Amino acid sequence: MHRRLRASARLRPALLAALFGGLFLVVPAVAGTTDINDFNLTETASTYGGGTQYHVTTGGSTVDYRWLDSPIKSTVISANTCADAAMLGQQSYAVSDTAYRTIWASGSSQACFILRGRTQAGQGSMSLYDGRINR
Repeated sequence: MHRRLRASARLRPALLAALFGGLFLVVPAVAGTTDINDFNLTETASTYGGGTQYHVTTGGSTVDYRWLDSPIKSTVISANTCADAAMLGQQSYAVSDTAYRTIWASGSSQACFILRGRTQAGQGSMSLYDGRINR
């Protein structure tokens, strides 16, 4: 009997670690954040990643964007439909603005969108800047 108790006492920490470790792995997937690496912008709107498609997470309703690198130009970021690139919503960012801003406020669960961006007129281009989508 003592052997069984000692064996279960040794397994309990491993079981708890596996259980709680699994919960922590699920949280980032639910949050729906995606890093946008090397977003290159000009004064003409361009699609990130050659048309990479994103989806609003289950239960989600907004799509938020932020710059991870402090932008040196004023920029405009938009969410557009996957089907025909029609604009769903957009947000302007000032120089050095790295706050999350909602670019689409009524995205239904699993709705498909693409990310587009540009610099403000007269600003020129901005290359290799990173951002993040929260969807």
